[in-house]
Amino acid sequence: MSTESWIVKTLGGDEWGFVKRLIINSVTRQISHADVIVAATGRLIRLPWDSFDVRTEGIKLRIPEGQAQVGGRKPSEAKLGDTVSMELWP
Repeated sequence: MSTESWIVKTLGGDEWGFVKRLIINSVTRQISHADVIVAATGRLIRLPWDSFDVRTEGIKLRIPEGQAQVGGRKPSEAKLGDTVSMELWP
């Protein structure tokens, strides 16, 4: 799967960033978070998976991008418990 498949767009349809890593809860085996690189800043942030709307046409933020950047955490700050991560690109 190419990186184009993991581009995240804003509610307005503009490119906002791309998913670098998925965090999977090892108990429920569901995606719990995603690490996203914000295109404008290069900052890596971790957002809950329910912050995204995944459709056939792509991935969109469910929340305003300003709220995502404020509410997102650096991956080292987020405490996740029993999880497994899946890298999507190097």
